[in-house]
Amino acid sequence: MRLRKRTFQIAACGATFVLCCAADGFVLRGVLTSREVAREQFRRGYFERFGDEVGLALDDAVRPDMIPTFQMARDGALGIPPGMIAVLPLATGTRYESRSDSSCAPYVVFGVEAPVAAVANGPPLSPGEARLVGARTLALSEGHLALVEWDPVRPWREDSARLCALRDACVPTGDGGALEVAAKDDGLEVRLGGCSLAAPRAFRGESPPLLAGLAGADWLTVARRSGWRTEQEMVWPLLAGIAVKVATIWWGAGIASAATVSLALAVAAVWMPVPATLVWPLTVLLGVAAALLRLSMRGLQRIPRRARVPVVVATATLAAAVFVSRANQPDSFPPIVHIHAEPARPDRCAVLGYSAVKGEGLRHESGGIRTFLDEECGGCRQTTAGLCAGGETLAWMRDAFCSSDPAFGARGLVTFLGGTNDDFFTSMVSIARLFIVSGQGSEPWRHNVSAAAAASRRRLDVQTSAIASLGRCIQSRGARFLFLHDFLATDLHGGRDPDRAAMLAARRTAVEAAGGTFVDLFELFGREAGVSWFNDYIHPSLLGHERIAELACRHLP
Repeated sequence: MRLRKRTFQIAACGATFVLCCAADGFVLRGVLTSREVAREQFRRGYFERFGDEVGLALDDAVRPDMIPTFQMARDGALGIPPGMIAVLPLATGTRYESRSDSSCAPYVVFGVEAPVAAVANGPPLSPGEARLVGARTLALSEGHLALVEWDPVRPWREDSARLCALRDACVPTGDGGALEVAAKDDGLEVRLGGCSLAAPRAFRGESPPLLAGLAGADWLTVARRSGWRTEQEMVWPLLAGIAVKVATIWWGAGIASAATVSLALAVAAVWMPVPATLVWPLTVLLGVAAALLRLSMRGLQRIPRRARVPVVVATATLAAAVFVSRANQPDSFPPIVHIHAEPARPDRCAVLGYSAVKGEGLRHESGGIRTFLDEECGGCRQTTAGLCAGGETLAWMRDAFCSSDPAFGARGLVTFLGGTNDDFFTSMVSIARLFIVSGQGSEPWRHNVSAAAAASRRRLDVQTSAIASLGRCIQSRGARFLFLHDFLATDLHGGRDPDRAAMLAARRTAVEAAGGTFVDLFELFGREAGVSWFNDYIHPSLLGHERIAELACRHLP
């Protein structure tokens, strides 16, 4: 009888543990697994100059370390975030379907593959690197759908007008506006609503024709009838964390507490999935705290009563000493990066920033504003260096620069390129919110980007204080302070939302109060910027870097 009762208790405990883990898995369903398009089905595009022309270079780096990035939409299509370019070979006999989140037609370009030269001072070419040539896009010609020569440097307002005209002419009101493309042995067939196009002799070559899907200022999806090969991966460390969280709360506070916490959070996740996911790490801390408290109580019970108070005091003192020691350790920052070898002359032109200054978003992550200044700006030639790190904020930038070598930027120009990171990353909750929804599609991303900006605006004082301190450090080196505020691909639609606009205005005031020069790059370049300005959601292409470097060079003292 006792054995049967014991067996029942073990089974009940096991079932409860599994139920709690399943509830936690439901809460974390958006981040517990990742579903990605298998490699070698498409390539990433980068806008670059090829002699006197502007076009697309391609490589296989389709999983960049940024958010948002290429992802699988719920309907099985390839999701392309704003600013990014996916280039895929059109397989004969396969039908492709593209849709834009905007009210206009999808932005697609057709061409063929050609070799590309290696990047100067860069690594050797990989097998997937190439160039798209013979590029043509869709437009209306005498009221009919036609393939026309592609001009990649057109401003977004002109490209947007072209795409909207296509939809108005070809797609009936209420229709989904999908663009259908089929590759055949003798050419291409294209259909948009009631308009169709047959190009029997188009894009012949040794390799299949290419279709470049350009998201522009909107999200874009590309589906194919045979489906994309996908790779689904479980985030095993997170799964282990679920088991540890349930076990620690169970052992520290009891089975009822563990079940209550897991089930209550799972119910909340039905209506508020992102907030519930954000709260889950706090329950892990709760479990660890409960387990440590119980362990401490058990340890104290084994110590004689007279020794308990001294032991508690000694332990608390030791913990405080360790905390203070770690808190007082100097922060470490990445080294100042030079374009070539260590220069013989001081770094007269100092470039500060985040991932864009680091070179992310560029093919091979080489080139960019630092290279343009160092090689093409007379006052900065061979005296340019950068201090940068991806995913950081103004507070980090202040600390990193003020702790750097006093000769860095002394009596020269200190250029900061950024600001958009601070629109979203000033609040830790904002960062977590965006990471959670980064792979969940366009609608969750748009909603949470707005929420993240609102949260950062509530900490605007942190940003303005960092700018003031950074300005004082720059002044102490006798340098000129140039603040270049970047913008997003989505801003091409009409600028920043009210929260981001308010933060920009406050940063402008803080920079000018610190004796610096503030330039809103969208205000200056917004009317000329188009798809060729970006390689992804936030990072400028080489063309964008070139224009920004020309601007910075003109501000040299």
